[in-house]
Amino acid sequence: MHFNLNPFKMDNVFKFMGGFFQSLTQLLIGFAALAVVTEVVFGAAMFPGMKVVDNLTALISQLGNGGFVGLVALLILWSILTKK
Repeated sequence: MHFNLNPFKMDNVFKFMGGFFQSLTQLLIGFAALAVVTEVVFGAAMFPGMKVVDNLTALISQLGNGGFVGLVALLILWSILTKK
């Protein structure tokens, strides 16, 4: 059997999946921002049973208490979220 492996096909698949996950991440960040604004302005959770502001406060507190590891984690998150 002879396999014709075209590396450009896999490259297209990886580009498609990368674009998909980047768009999904941006959508989820938009929902999180909307949930924070809703919770701050109206005082009620946008999603029942989930307090976004409390979760973000706990995450920031954990990163702050993590010392150097928390700083590295914060830098990794920042690079992921600002990557274009």
